[in-house]
Amino acid sequence: MRLSQKVALVTSSRRGVCASTARLLAQAGASVMICGRNATQGQATVTEIQSSGGRASFILADIASATDVQAAIDETIATYGRLDILFNCASSPHPHDSTLTTVSEAAWDRIVEVTLKGTFFCCQYALPFLQNAGSGIIINFIEQSEEPQAQAVAGICHGGILSMTQAIAHQFSTHRVAANLIWCSSQPSPSAPITSEKVIYAPLDPSDSPFAEVTDAILYLATCEPQIYGYTLVVSEA
Repeated sequence: MRLSQKVALVTSSRRGVCASTARLLAQAGASVMICGRNATQGQATVTEIQSSGGRASFILADIASATDVQAAIDETIATYGRLDILFNCASSPHPHDSTLTTVSEAAWDRIVEVTLKGTFFCCQYALPFLQNAGSGIIINFIEQSEEPQAQAVAGICHGGILSMTQAIAHQFSTHRVAANLIWCSSQPSPSAPITSEKVIYAPLDPSDSPFAEVTDAILYLATCEPQIYGYTLVVSEA
C-alpha cells in the first residue's frame, strides 16, 4: 500500500471531502486520526474505515481552539506514535458570512477563528512531528464559494491560507516537509488564484491524466515526493 506505516490527521469530521479523504488515506494504508466538533459524523467515518480493515480513531476537537488543536496532535502521537500527513479542510461554510459592507463582527471573529487561525495552529503544532517523520506532508484544502461576494470573510481567509501554505513550503522544504494547497472550484474551467506562484491542473508527470476527482489530487499530494512543495493544485468538481 502506498501509505503503509504512515499516519494522517484529518482536521474535520464533516461529511463530504473530509470523510472521503479519511477513507481514501486509510484505503491507501495510512492510520487516520479524525478530529472535529461532530462526534457522530466523525465516529461514523471511523467505524466505516475499521469495518473495511483500516485503522482510524476520532477525537472531539474544535480547531478554533489552540488548546483543542494541541490535544488532537498529542492524541495522534499517543495513539499511533508519529505524524506524517496533515490534511486541513479550511472550507467550513458559515451561515452569517456576508458581503464586505454587511458582515458582522461576530461572524468575522468566528470565521477567522475556524478557517484561518485554526489552519495556522494545526500547521504550527504539527510541524515538529512532520519534521521528525522525515518526509512530512501538509495539504491545505480550500473550496471556493459559488458566490464569493456573499462569502467575503471566507474569501479573505482563503487568501491568507494560500500565503501561509507558500510560506511554510519555502521555510520547511529543507526540513523535508512539503506543504501544498488544493483550490477546489465548482466551475468547469476554474482559474487559479492570482497570487499563486506555482499552479498545476494535473500531475507534474505529463504521462499522467488530469485530476478527475478532488480525491485524486489529495492522494497525489499525500504520496508525492518532498520536492513538490508550494504548489496550488486547481481542481474542478463540476
